[in-house]
Amino acid sequence: MKNNWIFKGLFLGGVFFLSILLIKPVGISTQFSVVSGIIQTVFDEGIVYKQGAEFYSLVDYYNQDGIAKSIATPYNFGIIFVVGVFLGGMLGKIFFRKNPEFIEKETLLEKDDISRVKLFIGGFLLLFGARLAGGCTSGHMMSGVMQLSVSSIIFSIILFPIAIVVAKGFGD
Repeated sequence: MKNNWIFKGLFLGGVFFLSILLIKPVGISTQFSVVSGIIQTVFDEGIVYKQGAEFYSLVDYYNQDGIAKSIATPYNFGIIFVVGVFLGGMLGKIFFRKNPEFIEKETLLEKDDISRVKLFIGGFLLLFGARLAGGCTSGHMMSGVMQLSVSSIIFSIILFPIAIVVAKGFGD
């Protein structure tokens, strides 16, 4: 099972290729901005408005990357993707619970004394940084490099050495 990484890589590459070909490049961090905008419209319905065929927002941040349109029409590929990631994680935990390798990795959290609060804070900082950079690692490193985006290639070249240094410094 551990030696079939090439098949998994080819499968993932095929999924990303089909996504780009049929729908749009895969990326998830923008959808968290969309969700925050949807929550904000509960308190202020006029935050997003339609002018002609385009959607605009009173919040400048929502006017980039089609976020205002996604807030106004939330049932789109991106939101379904986010829900699918969440449900996939839940289903994985349910169905692979009896797999000894899965259970071993799950108990590493307690063995290494990593609190869930620290993990949440780290995830929040990662997402915040991803939005500042205009995308997340899945958007830049997988979809962006596949499309030969210069900014994504630069991001990937810089991220790998930093990730290695951080992993060596804070890891085992």
